Amino acid sequence: MAERTYPGVCLVDGTETTKRKAKNDIKKCLTKERGQDQDATSWLVQFQGKYRPGYWIVLLIRKDVTLKAIDSKLRYLWLECCGHLSQFTIYGHTFQSNPDRNYGDNEEGMNVSVDSLFRVGLSGEHLYDFGDSTYLTFKVLDFLPFAPKERNGIELVAQNHPPDIRCSSCGAPADIICLECFYEGDSEKAFLCEGCHQEHECDEDMTLPVVNSPRMGQCGYEG
Repeated sequence: MAERTYPGVCLVDGTETTKRKAKNDIKKCLTKERGQDQDATSWLVQFQGKYRPGYWIVLLIRKDVTLKAIDSKLRYLWLECCGHLSQFTIYGHTFQSNPDRNYGDNEEGMNVSVDSLFRVGLSGEHLYDFGDSTYLTFKVLDFLPFAPKERNGIELVAQNHPPDIRCSSCGAPADIICLECFYEGDSEKAFLCEGCHQEHECDEDMTLPVVNSPRMGQCGYEG
């Protein structure tokens, strides 16, 4: 079966790309826009929804950045709703946002530099919220001679286009998720436009917005 292609945009210069082509397209855009700098080395890392692979981003991460800083960036871009705990899993070790030192020797905090962990080809996982969990996977795509523009050393350089989600009643672009339908397994009725939502029978307070994030529809996440 052929791998699905998920379209997106290279945010360095606004050109169209796909998840599969993003690495090469980003490298071309960075070379054209900034030029290579051998003193400014960074990791190129792709994150995606583990169970929703159509949601993906690529981050340019300065080599001395910590896992904590990446966690904060992922929360800001995709995840944060109620200040839940989170963790990375790398090489079988967990790195938690608030580790319990009494729980086990295999549990560490996130104040560790990625330069001591990352290598090209490395894959790992990120988990946000141990209750209504959102799972991400990531892969280190490359090690590049470019510097992120952001002060925190992490730059969003590519992202998926929002999936085309349609209202279950009229076929217009969906704006709202009915959580009652969504969690009762009736996903065909869960997505609604603003107009059709007014006629929907479920509790009007049990809704969340349709957003471009793998955490869409979970907990209190509104984007």
